[in-house]
Amino acid sequence: MSTEGRGLYRRRRIGIELRRIREERELTQESAARLLGRSQASLSEYENGRRAIRPRDLAQILDGYGVTDDRLRAQLLDLADKGRRDGWWRGFEERLDPNAVDYASLEGDASRISAFEPQLVHGLLQEEYARTIIKCYVERLSPSLDCELEVDFRMRRQRVLRCARPPHLAVVLGEGALHLEVGGPVVMRAQLDRLLGAAAAPNIDLRVLPFKAGMHPGTNGAFSILDVGVGRNELQVVTVHSLTMSQYIDDAENIGHYRSAFDSLRELALPQADSVALIERIASSYA
Repeated sequence: MSTEGRGLYRRRRIGIELRRIREERELTQESAARLLGRSQASLSEYENGRRAIRPRDLAQILDGYGVTDDRLRAQLLDLADKGRRDGWWRGFEERLDPNAVDYASLEGDASRISAFEPQLVHGLLQEEYARTIIKCYVERLSPSLDCELEVDFRMRRQRVLRCARPPHLAVVLGEGALHLEVGGPVVMRAQLDRLLGAAAAPNIDLRVLPFKAGMHPGTNGAFSILDVGVGRNELQVVTVHSLTMSQYIDDAENIGHYRSAFDSLRELALPQADSVALIERIASSYA
């Protein structure tokens, strides 16, 4: 498969920055193309995220625009490089939603994942529970999807937590997710046991937001914050998943709002030891 289908988010992010840089210099695409010695069509494809860009071509464009910000250059070149690499997810690209595959590639590059899940267990922590959720979605909403392929993909995503340098995963889980009986008592007991095992891992911080917390800043639904890369290459992106799509948010102001919301949710949640005790009590009811 060509690289044109890979790295959707990365291509879009590069394109947004290239357009911003060009407009800051008060250049039209036509005049920028003349300045850079490139076709206007190729610049348009780069700016609209429709075409992957090679790191050396990106470096030449940044040089042509006179971009000297080392941090910005490093971030964009890192995005261009990683957007063209192969990963385990490549085998799923032609068979699953490209946005889902793209998100998995970002998880693979993340140094930290902060997630709020009010209704369901986070996908990276799901067991057989995942099959019930995916089967429900496929049968009732999208029968053309391959349920087993979707389950396999979700299980493969979880390998990121067992790699040599796993990301730090911080999850705030709504108490409702512990009571919603997905797949029956046996499946729920196995799922809650999985959560207990995850909570003992050094790279996982798992907390439960109790019902008694009342009104909170996560009432609009689930979201994740990914810190991708390290050092001067690091960038942050928020993902908001709805029934039919995933939305990426990467402007600093809105990321700040989501970061503040997550910090507030974490403060309202039970401490990890108390969260574990609550999960144990609920798990015992499925014995």
